[in-house]
Amino acid sequence: MAGIPRIIHQIWSGIENPLPEKFRALGETWKEHHPDWKYELWDHGRINTFILDFYPQYWNVYQNFKYNIQRWDAIRYLILDKIGGIYADFDTECLKSLDPFLKDKECCFSVEPQEHAAVLGLPLLINNAIMMSVPNHAFMKRIIIEVFERNFDASYSHRNLEILDTTGPLMLTRTFERYGKGSNVFLMPAENISPFTQQDTMDYLNNRNMDILENKLEKAYAIHYF
Repeated sequence: MAGIPRIIHQIWSGIENPLPEKFRALGETWKEHHPDWKYELWDHGRINTFILDFYPQYWNVYQNFKYNIQRWDAIRYLILDKIGGIYADFDTECLKSLDPFLKDKECCFSVEPQEHAAVLGLPLLINNAIMMSVPNHAFMKRIIIEVFERNFDASYSHRNLEILDTTGPLMLTRTFERYGKGSNVFLMPAENISPFTQQDTMDYLNNRNMDILENKLEKAYAIHYF
C-alpha cells in the first residue's frame, strides 16, 4: 500500500468565531516543517459539501449531533478515510517534519500522557488531535461505523464525557481495543506527539518549570496544548 498522502488537514468551521491569530500561528508551523506538503483548511461550507458529496448516508447523523465539537470530531475521520494525510488540531504545534516518523506507516494515532489515562481509570488513552492515515484504511472505517452507526442510548452526567465517549478519545480507545490491534495501526508515543499534560501546558504558558518542560521536548515532533 502507498504511504500516507502528503496532505495536512486542519478544521475551523468559522460558525462560532473566526480563527484566532494564536491558532493561525500554530497552523503555520505545520506548513513551515512540511513545505512540500499540500495544506487543506476545512470550513463550515466546505465540510457540508464534502459530506453531501461523499457520505450523504451520514448527513442526518452529522446534523443531529448535540454539540458542534462532536461534528468537528466526526468530520476528521471522514476526511482521512476519503483523502488520507495528517489531521492536526489548531491547538497543536509542529516542531519538526514528521516525514521520517511516518515512514512505512499506514494509520497512526497519538497516545495521551499517562496522567490523562489514569484520571479516567484507563491504562491507555488515544487522542484524535493528531492522526495520520492512508485513504480507505480498515481501522478508520471501523471508527466511522462506531461514530455514525452506533445507537447511543446512554445518559451522561457531563457534556465532556458524552463527547469523549461518542466521538472523541474514549470512543477511539474503545474501538482500538476491539479492532485496532491487528489492523496495522501505529500508536505514536506521547513523548513524540503529545509530551505535555494539561498541567504542563499551563506551566509552559506561565513560564514555570521550564527546565523540566524542555526535557520533555527532546523526542517531540509536535505538542498538543489541550
